[in-house]
Amino acid sequence: MSELEKRSGGLVLPEPSDVVASVAKAALAAAFRVAQPESREKFETPPDRPVLRRLYYTTEDGWQAPLFRLEAPPGATGEPVIVAHGLGINRHAVDYGPDLSLARAIRDAGFEVFLLEHRGDASAIAPPRARGFDFDDIAAQDIPAAIDRVRADTGFGRVLFVGHAMGGQLLYAHLAHSRGDDVAGAVALCAAVEFERDPRRRLQVLRALMPRRWALPTRLIDVLTAPQARSSVDVAGELERGLRLHASQDVGVGVARQALVWLEAGVLCDRHNRLDYIEALAGVATPTLVLAASDDQAHPAHRCVAVLDQLPGKLHVVQGSHLAPLLGDARHEAWEHVIGWLEEHRKDCW
Repeated sequence: MSELEKRSGGLVLPEPSDVVASVAKAALAAAFRVAQPESREKFETPPDRPVLRRLYYTTEDGWQAPLFRLEAPPGATGEPVIVAHGLGINRHAVDYGPDLSLARAIRDAGFEVFLLEHRGDASAIAPPRARGFDFDDIAAQDIPAAIDRVRADTGFGRVLFVGHAMGGQLLYAHLAHSRGDDVAGAVALCAAVEFERDPRRRLQVLRALMPRRWALPTRLIDVLTAPQARSSVDVAGELERGLRLHASQDVGVGVARQALVWLEAGVLCDRHNRLDYIEALAGVATPTLVLAASDDQAHPAHRCVAVLDQLPGKLHVVQGSHLAPLLGDARHEAWEHVIGWLEEHRKDCW
């Protein structure tokens, strides 16, 4: 019997952090019952948490971050697919549970899947004296380092890439830099490349007031507002509340500042609006499926399609809002198209 067990009469006491988390969850569940007394839903649907191997990569400027690996089924060829989540949300958005996992659907089709995390994620390890970062830093440093790590680990010459929202935008920026030499085929889900232009000076002032080293407390906001979350067309209320509690994460101010640049310029561009990432894709031959959602307010379908003026590929639109291709009723239709596209181009990984 350990010293802890002796002092507690043979009982292993929970860690203080576990106690705090349990009390906080109970308080939120009670707030949900007060806010929605008519609801018969559970408070939340928590994510499934399988034990996954972590494969760390290191960037040239010293950051480290994990890739969570879903191994291919026995006997499968196991071409590597990197799956990247969007802004303000973590890997659970693409791997929430057995029937709510684009990543596992891809794995079951015979691929080796790697869930990407980068310096914008809580799991990343910063180097000493790390400075603030933005979208450009992730695109120029983290994405190529992650791809190289996957290639080295699997032995394949090229990877396949699937990105949702900012994950798709990072894909485009990477292709603009790499010219597609390391990506055999790609899928971008709900990833806008054009924006409603707002040239007003207030955006410039707001950007100047936002220190790059800070993070916006979006996770805290999501957690505190979870009891008010209700069912939508695409996502049941208990799943929406689970996403807010488990899949939300803070947004780096540097990334938010660059998003304001996109609103000023009207295009997906670098931090100085000197490089239009989509124009820079001219001549890149990576076949790309652009998948959009009909009612997506954050990344409308008509703002996602311009990339196909530069890249070979096609557009497919499913019914629903921003999370529909991942977690909504349209997910099975979306996954069928994603997997079909990956299967069509898997041979080019060799």
